[in-house]
Amino acid sequence: MLLEAKSAFETIGDQLGAAQCLKSLSKISRKEGKHPEAIAMVLEAKSAFETIGSQLGAAQCLQSLGDISQMEGKYPEARAMLLEAKSAFETIGHQLGAAQCLQSLGRILRMENKYPEARAMLLEAKLAFETIGSQLGAAQCLQHLGMILKMENKYPEATAMLLEAKSSFETIGHQLGAAQCLQSLGAILFIGLIY
Repeated sequence: MLLEAKSAFETIGDQLGAAQCLKSLSKISRKEGKHPEAIAMVLEAKSAFETIGSQLGAAQCLQSLGDISQMEGKYPEARAMLLEAKSAFETIGHQLGAAQCLQSLGRILRMENKYPEARAMLLEAKLAFETIGSQLGAAQCLQHLGMILKMENKYPEATAMLLEAKSSFETIGHQLGAAQCLQSLGAILFIGLIY
């Protein structure tokens, strides 16, 4: 369907529609674990967005490239892409995109065991999400902050953070997030029983 739509958009000269189809196709490839295919499509979409002057589309493609690099464990590459995407989002005033990049950067730093830097990035992202009213983004940041505190063996602080995140997830009806917080809280309780 999307390939047909892309072809139809190209036939009528709608470059924006074709680029958006490419971006959607890349998301499908990414979810299927076909990262090289996804990267090729995102790069093609980014080029198309740049050609037609869509700064938002190009920034979103940079963000996607950063996310794919993160999934592949290419953290330095992912950081570079996400920092560039964040800057592009800030230039056009797209606060949600910039906040999402901050959150992704915080997650990458956490995976690299750079906990102080990760905390700072996630706190900044949480504030940005709160500023624009994104309860989900703020709750996810709380969850990641709780996980960092757990990794640092700061169990009381981790428990408080995860309970706050769980409550936020429940408030917005995000059952998966609430369940993940419960799982982390259970792990903290288990650690407490062992020691």
